[in-house]
Amino acid sequence: MLVLISVSRLDDNRLAIRVARPPTRLESAHEYLFVKDVRGTLSDFGISDGVIDSHLKLLAQMSASQQLKFAPMDVPQHVLLLHGFRL
Repeated sequence: MLVLISVSRLDDNRLAIRVARPPTRLESAHEYLFVKDVRGTLSDFGISDGVIDSHLKLLAQMSASQQLKFAPMDVPQHVLLLHGFRL
């Protein structure tokens, strides 16, 4: 399934991953306490470690609630469901 993925830091320093399905803009989000959990989820989506590292470094420098978007990608629906993203 083609999805748009973004990551953001929340006011309380938790991290959030959002997944949206174009063109419907249906969106699902999950919050994480630990960077390792965000890294694992993004890796399972097929995003490379280098891209994850660069996004997380940028995210640490940004203000809360700003989103960093990844390029649109095809993630199997069962992988999305495994991580609790329902679209």
